[in-house]
Amino acid sequence: MKTIFALLIAALTGLASLQPASAEEVVTDYQGNTVRLQEGDVRSNGINIHYYTVGAGPLVFISHGHTAFWFDWRNQISALSKKFKVVIYDVRNHNKSGAISGVENNTNTKLQEDLLALQNHFTDGPAIYLGHDLGGMVLWGYAMDHPDKVKLLMIENAIHPRAFIRDLAHSPAQQQASIYIQSMHDDPKAAAERAKGNFSPDNPRRTFKTPEARKLWTDAFNRTSDTAFQGNIDWYCANFPKKPYTADAVGFGHQDADFPHVKAPTLLIHALDDTALMPGGVDGLGQWIDNEFTLTTLPSGGHNILSDAPGVINTILLNWLGTHASN
Repeated sequence: MKTIFALLIAALTGLASLQPASAEEVVTDYQGNTVRLQEGDVRSNGINIHYYTVGAGPLVFISHGHTAFWFDWRNQISALSKKFKVVIYDVRNHNKSGAISGVENNTNTKLQEDLLALQNHFTDGPAIYLGHDLGGMVLWGYAMDHPDKVKLLMIENAIHPRAFIRDLAHSPAQQQASIYIQSMHDDPKAAAERAKGNFSPDNPRRTFKTPEARKLWTDAFNRTSDTAFQGNIDWYCANFPKKPYTADAVGFGHQDADFPHVKAPTLLIHALDDTALMPGGVDGLGQWIDNEFTLTTLPSGGHNILSDAPGVINTILLNWLGTHASN
């Protein structure tokens, strides 16, 4: 009997050694702080959503922007992970998450369901959310449609969708700034090719401060399929209204008073020189938030200020969380 038991233990030990170790991704921020991210996947509507975690404490889920991936938040991950458990994921059609084209597969509702699957994987309770650009627009919808899941909402350069629709109807400056969105409606395939070119590590507008950064970006570009680029454009076509712009247009699955109000305390950081989102978009935005609303505007920094001025963004985020996360 002892011999059989010993053989069983040996067999189980051998099997355990065959299990792959948890995958890791290593990233260094602008101050030279390095963190090791543990990787994993959840299933949502038949596709994989890939995520990365680091740190311990209250959960903070982070969502990135259009034709980017988790790496856009590299300069915030280390700072946040000192007090929080950071869960940063690749939005569908980006990097290691599943790719699926078709307008019907890329509505804001579908992307919110990805978030719901991700959050339910970690907790039954509410969590803190942080998003930029496309990721921020998804989070506005998530906070509206799943108020019980969002404890705190932090948005960087992404205007509340109701305010954006208002400005499309009434602001010539926003209409001019949003020509690129109309071009997606007019020719989605050509827009997908442009997105591919913009995401390329060889794009002249893209700069990398370290070989590590270039490699991470190059790897993400190489694994991004044409289906993924098309799906990314389909998200715009599914959610943004097209001409003629009217104040009561349907966008992001809602229309006028059908937009539920956000119930969570909300922080919006907005660089006023953002060329895609005009400053007027923040006017009166608090009317759609039934809780404390903090608006922090910055005179410069552009649309990607989280990468271009990380110290400023980190200070704002950590100060706001310091007074809200423990409530």
